[in-house]
Amino acid sequence: MKKYLAVVAVAVLVAFAAPAFAATNPFMDVPINHWSYDAIGQLAAQGVLSGYPDGTYKGKQPTTRYEMASALARALAVVDLTKASKQDVEMLKKLVVEFKDELDALGVQVEQIDGRLGTIEDRLGGWKLSGVLRVDLKYGDALGALNEAEDSRGYGDLRRARLFIERWFGEDDSIHFYARLNGESSRYTNTTREARFDRFYAEFPAFFDTKIIAGRALYDFEGSYYLDGKTSFSKHMGAGTDSWLGDRALDSFGIQKSWGLGSATFYVAHPLESIGEWTSLSMWEVAANAQLQFTEQIGVDLGVQAFLGDDAAVAKVEDISFKVNSLWTLYAGLRFDFNDSIGLKGIFYHQKTDVELEATGEEVDTDDSNAFKLIVDVKQDLLKFTSLWLEYNKIDAGFYLPSGRGALFNDYDTISWKASSIAEGNVVQSDLNIWRIAAQQQWTEKWSTFLFYANFDVDAVDANFNHYGLGVNYQLNPAVLLGIAYTQISYDDEFDLNDESQIRFRTQVTF
Repeated sequence: MKKYLAVVAVAVLVAFAAPAFAATNPFMDVPINHWSYDAIGQLAAQGVLSGYPDGTYKGKQPTTRYEMASALARALAVVDLTKASKQDVEMLKKLVVEFKDELDALGVQVEQIDGRLGTIEDRLGGWKLSGVLRVDLKYGDALGALNEAEDSRGYGDLRRARLFIERWFGEDDSIHFYARLNGESSRYTNTTREARFDRFYAEFPAFFDTKIIAGRALYDFEGSYYLDGKTSFSKHMGAGTDSWLGDRALDSFGIQKSWGLGSATFYVAHPLESIGEWTSLSMWEVAANAQLQFTEQIGVDLGVQAFLGDDAAVAKVEDISFKVNSLWTLYAGLRFDFNDSIGLKGIFYHQKTDVELEATGEEVDTDDSNAFKLIVDVKQDLLKFTSLWLEYNKIDAGFYLPSGRGALFNDYDTISWKASSIAEGNVVQSDLNIWRIAAQQQWTEKWSTFLFYANFDVDAVDANFNHYGLGVNYQLNPAVLLGIAYTQISYDDEFDLNDESQIRFRTQVTF
């Protein structure tokens, strides 16, 4: 291979890495009228080419594969992700494969290069566009019907229609913009809702190696403690509860700091909440969280969330007006992995409210509320034929769930909201005990099955109901998931409610 061929290859390679300018060529032996003069000058300015100690380039001298690999490694170090094309990335991949041995000999980590190329390919032009479409066809009894006339009917539901837009820019692509356009039909009727950006924020580095998050962002500190969090059950229905405090999009300002031990996050927002019959509860929301990983086995989550009204938040219950001055929740979670296959985790919440009568300013004596979860998480590689999730929840009456009723019941369509003794708005109305068992079986890369059972024991009416279901999923290809599932709710006589069941056919497309 001649040196001029190396120059051509690397010049094309980094055409998107160097800004378009006429660089001064530093090598005395490159003629100014040579066709490669500007290209060599730009590559030298970028640090890709260094020449020889005597200031010459020796363009006619044959090159070695080591010299070519050295130029390639330097070129990769200055690639501008925002100016790469698909053809450029393909050329980079081929060159890395061709010179793998030489790069290894030079001490260049080819795996890191491969990772960087993957990042380049993922962010071609600095932009990334993706999405998900989920369509359900449903049939069953009640199905959370709005009125009696709607019982025993089937319907189609555009359950999820989301478009994700991302952009990386700034120095070293350190600024990240993210938006999620969400448009989906009603859960109970065939009416559609206007598409809107339910995520719209930017992340950028700031002082003391922190990251600022500004815009409409989602904060979820409890993902390790519920089934649809950091587990594989997110494809399924009704299997688990959601976060009790977080997993909400907030127009907010946040700060995040990461280090070897873990990360810490703080945010401030001003949401408008509606809690059952409480109205106009507009309060400042502040929260701080630390997620710490002391060893590979032991992790701890600590945090506080506060809604601060400063006598401005007015609530009304049974024609009596209150001032909700504050609502504080402290929580602590522990995660312990015995090994890669089995883990034990639990989280405890303590909540305190400060409420006054609006007319007299008299302080109302409100009881503190507690809640906790205990979980055993067993992966399929231990039991071979199935995974297993065992969970127990205890929630005191009066406990406020900022995430709403969905924090208790994942399957909106199947749980009847007629059971108002369980949750009115966002407030748990009775001491509540929840047992949950869920299992998933991954038979092949394409076929999987799942089943779950949950028991809700409501102390206020001394009754319980059971929620159970099973289903089959087929991964047609990496982008398309097909599934069928059955679920049922069985009520005690105390509820005076008919049992409910549902069959759901799901098609999900990701791109």
